Amino acid sequence: MKKIALVLLTIAFAVGCSSAKTVKTNADSAANSLSFEYTASTRGAYKKVVVTSDSIVTIKDHAMKDVVTKSIGKSDWNQLVAASGKLNVEGLKDIDAPSKKHQFDGALAANLKIIRDGKEYNSTTFDHGNPPAGIKSLVDKIIMISDLDKR
Repeated sequence: MKKIALVLLTIAFAVGCSSAKTVKTNADSAANSLSFEYTASTRGAYKKVVVTSDSIVTIKDHAMKDVVTKSIGKSDWNQLVAASGKLNVEGLKDIDAPSKKHQFDGALAANLKIIRDGKEYNSTTFDHGNPPAGIKSLVDKIIMISDLDKR
């Protein structure tokens, strides 16, 4: 329970710090009102990555005993912003998944959520490791900069 509170405080702190800046350019303002959440789960496994302009929080289990928080590099953040800028976020829910193994526990069921200006845009459910082509570069980048695949 303490770890859950710690993770939530870390996320709130990261978001709060980014919104506390008083002088922002339009690009900075847009970047600070943007975040990404990638979730992959089955009945027995849970993985989540939350990326803001300041930090990356990687959660590797339901009990939240394996949580890694680190800062994000400017280059990585800019690549995520650029990749998301190419997307029609309104159409995320309509993208077809290339495979359906998650429907019978053959793969973790994955989702991408983009939060922009306080509004949430959710993808359709897809197999972890096999995202739809339209969001592949963004999902791959999120996984690469996170600690999901690191021991």
